Amino acid sequence: MLDLSLRAPVVGLVAGLLAAGCNSGPMFMPTASGSESDSETDTTTSDTGQTTSPSSTVDPSEGPTTSASFCGDGLVDAGEECDDQNDVDDDACRNDCTQAICGDGVIWQGIEQCDDQNDDNTDGCLDSCLAASCGDGFVHDGVEQCDDGNDINDDDCTNNCEWGPSTCGDGVTEGAEECDDQNADNTDNCTEECKLNVCGDGFPHAVFEECDDGNDEQNDGCLNDCSLPSCGDGFVDPETEQCDDQNNIETDECLSNCQAASCGDSHIQEGVEVCDDGVNDNSYNGCGDDCTQLGPYCGDGNLDEVEGSEEECDDGNNENLDGCSADCQSELPVECLTAIELDEANRHESFNAVTNNCDDEMGDVWYRFVGDAGTKMPTSPPNLYHCGSKATGYMLGTYPAAGDGVVTRMVCFNWEFGECWWSADIQVRECDAQEPYYVFKLPNTPDCDLRYCGTD
Repeated sequence: MLDLSLRAPVVGLVAGLLAAGCNSGPMFMPTASGSESDSETDTTTSDTGQTTSPSSTVDPSEGPTTSASFCGDGLVDAGEECDDQNDVDDDACRNDCTQAICGDGVIWQGIEQCDDQNDDNTDGCLDSCLAASCGDGFVHDGVEQCDDGNDINDDDCTNNCEWGPSTCGDGVTEGAEECDDQNADNTDNCTEECKLNVCGDGFPHAVFEECDDGNDEQNDGCLNDCSLPSCGDGFVDPETEQCDDQNNIETDECLSNCQAASCGDSHIQEGVEVCDDGVNDNSYNGCGDDCTQLGPYCGDGNLDEVEGSEEECDDGNNENLDGCSADCQSELPVECLTAIELDEANRHESFNAVTNNCDDEMGDVWYRFVGDAGTKMPTSPPNLYHCGSKATGYMLGTYPAAGDGVVTRMVCFNWEFGECWWSADIQVRECDAQEPYYVFKLPNTPDCDLRYCGTD
């Protein structure tokens, strides 16, 4: 039926349009019966006496005018599950024109108690969109201890969803029990309290734990992993250790045996001790009693005459070849120890083959005659063309004694024109060893084919 309430505004609108001269085309006006029209119509009667419908002046090829469909227009269009033409999101039809269901995250009023959009039955909303409650058969985390889904109050789970009475030791794991091995042995897997034996419960497991003191203190003889402390683990066992720095360095304040460094431990603590021989009685070549200074020792510059000292000298260093050896024993002069050896057989005064050797590159350094060359220089003229050269060299004068030190002597070179046709100054020293020997500081010869001779 046509809503008459719409008639007055429509008629008014048409009247307004006519008054404004909008009469350029035919227009249909609705009437109360729906049959009247102000447009031109033709009604005809057929020969049979039937009345035909009026013809319209509108072109039928233009077709009917329609509007676009949308969610909320009250019509269930393609792609929509429903359309209740309202903006209420928690009724049977969602605002996106989908049917309300459990799990869509919106509580369907009057139907659902909750909707958390997940299938976790241990939180406050079940996957059936009912609020979690004692007796629903699901344990609500943090709220219930148990939930057996029945109303029996004297079984393992009461009607308040709390553990019911159980008997620890009956061999049946029930209620709040973690285990029940029907014994009171606290060193096996299950304690007498029907709890699993774990590190930190105060009961040392006979197989898996070395200790268990039930606390989290690391320096009390039992570590937090229920193992016994050991030197090097970084924790101090008060019964056996003074320190534990977790290293094997013997020069810091904690030794590798986890004892504190101290004078007398035979280890020199860096930055604190100068020495530590484990005795520290200020003995010779030992350490002072407080480990901060050495006792008397070779190289301290003092000729020590204490027990254990056999010093012949002490020049304040530990070097050899300086008159006092590194062990504080008197040693030969350096020239006696470092002299270059002359051992050629053709240098001996008895060698008489004609050769042209020459000592013009001796360098004014110390030499010693050894082996086939002899042990020293002759003191009388060797024959010409001996000693492996033409002019033969010999020393004038006598050899010095050990106490004379270094002396200067002249060497003459015997030649056809005189026994001392050429000469050169040399230095000589007797080295006082078990078998005394001589060393000679020889300069270059004045000319060539001159040579220093050796003899026995």
